[in-house]
Amino acid sequence: MFIIQAFLLAITANLACGRVWSPITWPFCYPLINGTIVGIILGDPLTGLLAGATINLAYIGWISAGGTMPSNIGIAGVYGTAITILASADPSLAITFAIPIGLLGVLLFQLQMTVNSIWVHRLDQNAERAELDKVWINAALLPQLTSLLINGIPAFILMSIGGTAFSNMMQQIPESIVNALTVTSGLLPALGVAMLLNYLGKKYLLPYFFIGFFGATYFGLSLTAISIFGACIAVLSYFGKKQGAEEQIEEAAAAAEEETVELKKRLTKGDRRKHWLIGLGAEIGYNYERMQASGNLLAMVPVIRRLYTDPADISAAMKRYLVFFNTEPSFIGNVIPGICASLEEKRANGADISDEMINGLRTGLMGPLAGVGDSLAGGIIYPIGIAIGCSMALDNHSFFGPIFFFVLFTGIMLVLGNFLYNMGYKQGGSSIMHILGEGKYSITKLTDAFSILGLMVIGAMGSTNVLVTTPLTFNIGQTSVVLQSVLDGLIPNLLPVAVIFGVAALLKRKVNATLVVVILVAVSFAGYFLGILGVS
Repeated sequence: MFIIQAFLLAITANLACGRVWSPITWPFCYPLINGTIVGIILGDPLTGLLAGATINLAYIGWISAGGTMPSNIGIAGVYGTAITILASADPSLAITFAIPIGLLGVLLFQLQMTVNSIWVHRLDQNAERAELDKVWINAALLPQLTSLLINGIPAFILMSIGGTAFSNMMQQIPESIVNALTVTSGLLPALGVAMLLNYLGKKYLLPYFFIGFFGATYFGLSLTAISIFGACIAVLSYFGKKQGAEEQIEEAAAAAEEETVELKKRLTKGDRRKHWLIGLGAEIGYNYERMQASGNLLAMVPVIRRLYTDPADISAAMKRYLVFFNTEPSFIGNVIPGICASLEEKRANGADISDEMINGLRTGLMGPLAGVGDSLAGGIIYPIGIAIGCSMALDNHSFFGPIFFFVLFTGIMLVLGNFLYNMGYKQGGSSIMHILGEGKYSITKLTDAFSILGLMVIGAMGSTNVLVTTPLTFNIGQTSVVLQSVLDGLIPNLLPVAVIFGVAALLKRKVNATLVVVILVAVSFAGYFLGILGVS
């Protein structure tokens, strides 16, 4: 049983960190989902659900962009939850185990990214020999075995230590330390809320945060109710804006039409579907040297196989997609492989399209689309979905929480990704005008509308999940005045909102998020032992 559980934990850790295929592994990296799976593996699904949701609240604002990783959220969720269950600890303490594990997990991520660079050079050799059939070995198999080994080793270490050792460790911790840790777990979600507040909080949109915060505080509205109201306001905001400049966009698109050629060699719908679906695993061989190059080449295999038969052409096509490339590949970034499929099809039929033209377009688009994609996926869709999912898990002990988040996140990814891939294929390079411009497909306006919804949900989440109270009592004459009662009489939840904006101010001053965690832990312990902060 020990070996089986350890192996299943290792697989879970790999799914949470190995970036195998975005529709599965992107949502799987979040603790709400991977914590629940860990609970099932270790025979305590409810604790896994609650611990995973608790951990996720602290990481709701952590966004990995451009190959950087402030903390390894996948490792934090998997092993933070595992330790919580093995130690028979209260799920509310899971966050205190997870955060240091997440920071150590960054070292595992760096090792994985470094080792994966080896396999890229083996792909170079495959390209020289036009070995399409061997691409999957170096682009997928070996990187995933690397990830399984690196991220899975801690599973066997934890299971070999055993639950008894962790349980004894918890019993030896003094009650005062446990209480201080509980205060810490109430403060840490403020970091995630503050990070998203800074990320989404354009000044003219900030009132929507307070609508959500005080809607939950004064009226007791649930996250679901706030989400419905927020969605209605977002829709009104989006469709209330004029579509301005659409004619200019259409003219620019027409002017940007590529040279038309007779297509004797055509990509089938099946080829394009394979290209798109495999491309959703663009980060399967993610590495520091060329980032998503391995995954891009793997996705191009069906396209190259259909369009080229001469070994020299196959070799040249393989080399085109082994250059450095990095963008958000699963939502907005899908337009780029769609464009590439179109350009490759025309090139194979004799159009004057050079290697430099294709890669110049790819590299020119990867930066702008990465910014838009990371903002939409990591800064809006994820926090909205995860806030609702965590609320269902923590408030109602409902396993529908992780299911809801998974279906929402993956559903939007697949629908939006398929639409943009086909737009890229059908319209070529001109399609980007529709996305980044001011036409009806403009992501800029859509992002603002989602931000309204996101700020309202995040405000409500801050009201219910940032738990800060004070037990301070002052004696005035014969009367005892409880400070918390006075604050509640002024503005309920005043302390949580003060902590959130205090943390947001630190982040705006470029204080590292890891240092902010240390500050919050220090404030929690000092506040508890000085009698300033109490257990909520």
